[in-house]
Amino acid sequence: MGGYPPRAASRRQPSNASSIRGVGLIADSYDVPPSPGLPPNGYDRPTPKQSQSNTIIPNKSTMVEEDDDGPDDDQAQDTYAFGGKLEKGEDMEQSGAASEHNKQISEEYEVQLRELREKLDGMEDQLKKKDDELNEALEGERSRSTAVDAEKSEWSTTRLELENKLAEAQNLNEALREQLDQLRDEHANEIRQIRDEAEDARHSAADAAPGKNDEELARENEELRTALDEQRQITMQVRREAQEFLREMKLLSDQSGSSWAKQGELEKTIETLEKEVKEWRNRYARAKTQRRSMRSSSMSLPADEDAGRYVRDKGFTADNGLVKDTHVTKFQIAIDELLRRARVEEPNKVIDAMKSVVMSVRRLTKDLDASLPNDEQTRQQRKQLKGRVSSTANNLITAAKTFATSAGISPVSVLDAAASNLVSAIVDLLRLVKIRITPDEELEEEDDDGTATPVGSVGVFSPRTAKSQSIQSSYQQDPYPQDVPPPPPFQGLGKRTSMESSAYSPVNSPRESVEPYNKANGNGFQSMSNGYGMREADSKTEELKVYLDDQTAFLVQTIQSLVGSIRGAADINQIEPLIRSIVDTVGKVTSETEAAGNGNMIGRLAESRQRIMEAGERGQELAADGKGEDDREWRMWTQTLPPIAFEIARETKDLVQRIDHLLVTNDDFS
Repeated sequence: MGGYPPRAASRRQPSNASSIRGVGLIADSYDVPPSPGLPPNGYDRPTPKQSQSNTIIPNKSTMVEEDDDGPDDDQAQDTYAFGGKLEKGEDMEQSGAASEHNKQISEEYEVQLRELREKLDGMEDQLKKKDDELNEALEGERSRSTAVDAEKSEWSTTRLELENKLAEAQNLNEALREQLDQLRDEHANEIRQIRDEAEDARHSAADAAPGKNDEELARENEELRTALDEQRQITMQVRREAQEFLREMKLLSDQSGSSWAKQGELEKTIETLEKEVKEWRNRYARAKTQRRSMRSSSMSLPADEDAGRYVRDKGFTADNGLVKDTHVTKFQIAIDELLRRARVEEPNKVIDAMKSVVMSVRRLTKDLDASLPNDEQTRQQRKQLKGRVSSTANNLITAAKTFATSAGISPVSVLDAAASNLVSAIVDLLRLVKIRITPDEELEEEDDDGTATPVGSVGVFSPRTAKSQSIQSSYQQDPYPQDVPPPPPFQGLGKRTSMESSAYSPVNSPRESVEPYNKANGNGFQSMSNGYGMREADSKTEELKVYLDDQTAFLVQTIQSLVGSIRGAADINQIEPLIRSIVDTVGKVTSETEAAGNGNMIGRLAESRQRIMEAGERGQELAADGKGEDDREWRMWTQTLPPIAFEIARETKDLVQRIDHLLVTNDDFS
């Protein structure tokens, strides 16, 4: 057909024909060159890189059909495969260049991505800062809104108060206007009545005889004039007396006020001086304990600076000692103060120093009670020595009280002898129980417990006042805990400065009195069955004293406020609460004192309380009647309040002093 040979069964389709490059290698019966297309299933050739991936994805869209011409096909495949390898090399070169280009593009994208990410982070930081600024602005706005609301509330409250005051003033104005109208009506009625009476008298005089009527009228007129002159003279005299009384009361009030202010200033000065004395005593005790290079100050031994060696040689110190060296130093200071006051100060000041000695002895025995002896012999010796300390301490208390109550008539040698006996007993006790060196950290942490000025004692510079008592509780801590450097090793018990303090003692000094006193006494001192028989003061009385101190301070402050209000021309609304506070405070004081069993001490204070209660009721009555500072009765009433208040303050302080005297009397060794 048309000169073309018939189609062989093994002939391929045109789409599956071999490439023209395979001519000569394939034996075809018709010598028809293969199709110039690509060989089928050419998966070994390079393919274009897709999506920037190094994975080669073959093209699977071509389907291959096989026939029975195996050898011819194999040869054609081999021929095409050889040509395909040549093309593959060229494609790989192109693929490598594309890969480098893609890598460069990828790096540029990564750089851009990092820049964009940094910009995004910067924008996030800016957004966060903007949020913080917005929150701060909102907080400021809320604060301003709150302040504005508070100010609005305050202005609203002030406006309501002013409106209430305006309403009260209007009501008062209306009431005064009504009273004025009423008085005008009454005055008009009286005038009309007088005119009517005068008209009647005129008519009756016209009807009566002229001579007789004139004489009677003249006599009555003269009598009325005389009575009027007498009334005027009496009125002027009463007015002058009232002005004189008022002037005297003002003068007395000014004098009492200035005296009270001066007393307050003096009390503050006394408090400051007592604080300074307390602080310097504490510092002296600490420095004396830390130095430990001097002997007791009442000794007459030769000057030996290494007193610690002397004490150690005599067997007073030990590592396991029971008594702290600081307590021994404070005992020495208390004895020195007792002997000094007995010679240079008032006799009643000895009681304070005696109480300091008692506190020091209690501190020493408290160290002993913290550790119990193991053997019976040591227990008996300690009990015996504590009994001797108790006996000598009682003798010292008795001698001090006798010296104070006798106004100095009792010889000071009796007090010296009692102090010497007590020191001798303490020395014997220390020889048995030993003195323990206080570590540096324990010395720094040790608190002052009131040895120099015991709680409840009279002040250093003046008699006890409410304020000076109220601040004594603040003296219980060392005000200079860090001013003293760490102490050196223990070198002694300290050295006294008064060479005459033991002039009347049986022996020259406590340290020299150890051996002679033991030889003199031998075993003659008695064993106390009850051991160290000190007892604490009545706890109820002490609690009452502390309560009275606090209430007295509050009462004094209230009285000062009352006097200031009176001088400032205050009304009843300001004066009445202060009076009520004074009455309540005095009532608490009297009830607590009576509950503690001291009801016989509150008689005058109760009377003063009744007087100020009556004065408060009188003030309320005057205020109810509309009296004010411009009225004479109101001024007279206000001038009576300060004397009553000052009387209450004096009675309260006297009560505190009597309670303190009870504590001093009961503070003894049983």
